[in-house]
Amino acid sequence: MKTNILFIISSMFLAAILCLSIVSNQLTEGISPTINTNSKSIPSAQIVYNSQSITLPKSVGTFIWYIVNEAHEDAHKEAQKLMSNHNPDYLPTKVVMPEGVSLLFLDADAPWDTPHPHTIQIKNKGSGKVVYSTGKLDYTNSSKPIKLPVGKYIAEDTIYPWMKGSITVLPNQDKNMDKTLTIGAFLAPTNQVSNNKDNDGGVHPGWSSYYKDVFPKNGFKILSEFNFHYAVCSYCPGKFWPDQKTADHTLIIYSTTQSIEQAVQKLAKMVRDDAYI
Repeated sequence: MKTNILFIISSMFLAAILCLSIVSNQLTEGISPTINTNSKSIPSAQIVYNSQSITLPKSVGTFIWYIVNEAHEDAHKEAQKLMSNHNPDYLPTKVVMPEGVSLLFLDADAPWDTPHPHTIQIKNKGSGKVVYSTGKLDYTNSSKPIKLPVGKYIAEDTIYPWMKGSITVLPNQDKNMDKTLTIGAFLAPTNQVSNNKDNDGGVHPGWSSYYKDVFPKNGFKILSEFNFHYAVCSYCPGKFWPDQKTADHTLIIYSTTQSIEQAVQKLAKMVRDDAYI
């Protein structure tokens, strides 16, 4: 009898400890400053580079589509000037996202010596009808966000028609849920470059280690990184186009929960800091 009573008391004591542990964990999670980005469902930078595509989970509210430096160069005629033969115009080339996600463009195509503004039109793939235009985007500019209906689309630059990307919008029953997670991609030199000045003498300190410090300080979380090498210019020193400053680049996938207005304002400065000219 005593043994049974002791067993019951012990069981109740262990159950109480378990309940307290669960409540404690829940309270800790509730006040934790760590942002839960569900990063496991967001493709890694290596997958984005190799597949030239990103598939966004339902947790994403906004995707920032990055226009790559030297994207205006014709990939068919002067591929040696590009950042890479993977995602040479947009990072990435293909976007697959649920209905309800806002999409906007960020122009990182540097202007020295000649400005090359971009105007991107999104066209319905079936009809060819223009459903959205960014208007003129200068260096570091971002477009207004757009939510597209379910369907397939082509993104094309009005001045540089070889700049093409694709968008697939999938049905999503949760499209009206409150989603604050913003996802985007970014490119930076893997190593510090020997000359980080532009042709006007301005200094650009950005490289991978610089951004590992700057992204978190500005409210962004680096989810993954991937380093790649591209050097195919037969007549260039180092075999890479000089405006790129290097042949070694790092692709960064980031997230943030701050407002899109704050995010693009900070990203504009981070693009300007990048060493590419």
